[in-house]
Amino acid sequence: MTKSNQPSVLGMFTGAAGSQQIFELEERVEDLQAEITRLKNEQLHGRLAEEERSRLNQTIEDLREHLKESGIFQVHYSQVRPNPRQARQTFTSDSIRSIAVSIREEGQQEPIILLPGNLIFDGERRWRAVTEYLQPEIEVLDAVILPKELSEDELHARTLLTCLHRESLNELDLAEGLIQQVKLALDIEQEEVVRAVRRVIARLNSKKLLPQLTGLVSITRKEQLEGIKQFDLDETEQSIFLLLLRFQQNPASIDANVFPCLRLSEDLKIAIRELGLGANHARSLQKLNSKNLKNEEFNAKKIRESATFQVLQEKLTVTQTRSLVAEIIAEYDSEKKGKTTRQISSLIRDVSATKVENVKQEQLRDLLSVLEAKAKEIRRKLE
Repeated sequence: MTKSNQPSVLGMFTGAAGSQQIFELEERVEDLQAEITRLKNEQLHGRLAEEERSRLNQTIEDLREHLKESGIFQVHYSQVRPNPRQARQTFTSDSIRSIAVSIREEGQQEPIILLPGNLIFDGERRWRAVTEYLQPEIEVLDAVILPKELSEDELHARTLLTCLHRESLNELDLAEGLIQQVKLALDIEQEEVVRAVRRVIARLNSKKLLPQLTGLVSITRKEQLEGIKQFDLDETEQSIFLLLLRFQQNPASIDANVFPCLRLSEDLKIAIRELGLGANHARSLQKLNSKNLKNEEFNAKKIRESATFQVLQEKLTVTQTRSLVAEIIAEYDSEKKGKTTRQISSLIRDVSATKVENVKQEQLRDLLSVLEAKAKEIRRKLE
């Protein structure tokens, strides 16, 4: 088992042959880390051209190779701590299981990256795979430690950027990650953030200024600060919008597609995180609520969960999901429901009043067959 006081990346070079080699390797790693910081800062401010992106990727690979040569160590999975400010909250069983199979068959291809105290900076899915699926056959992970301590605000910002750059977050994780970052950086609560963004977008839309807002997403920080003045935002609105732009997010898209996920019912949030339900599907299914179904919330939830299961099982598209939702709402529509009730009452009266004494045997068998089939359908509904 690895000791809890693991040395930092730079501190692990003490086993090298000769102090001169140690110093040269330390300097190389420090240079690479400084270069990564510079390039990432440029990327944050929109100045990173395509060739610079390639250069950043190559620099990261160079650093990773140096870390593998000199700074890699093994840590017991139980000593690793997940990042409480992790922006990615969706860890589906299929995704983790797939990584576990890969690690079992091919080994761990890349070390996880830890901060002091064995806090995960990058690699939580690999850690989860070992923890949840590979016990007791695999108990240790390859890891490296970055020596720098980060503030809570900066830790969350860095992990959010890492997730956005490596793999797109689903809309729910993105929404909650952005809200959490606004809370940490600006001390503004969720409802105020959502209201401010909605208010400004509506105002800019009425003035036909949304194209100009979109144009701010991919320019430099200095240009954003200058460009945002044309929208006449108050201090709070400007702070929120500049934060969204820092993460290269279009506020109009956030308002229309991302923040609505915050209002999803808990069962749909669980379906997104654990079952892989798409956010667009979830927003459609959210319409199956007590108001639209003219029903109690408990019953509405059961109807919604059943529809969610059908969407996942049959792999319905967003369009098909919207059609399904519309059909279910129509089924529970009060006017249609009243018409159906009247039809049933009339049918009951007709069946009760029907005389069978002088009916031919063949017709009676046909009638009995129809009634038995309908009885089975009714029993299924009652179960």
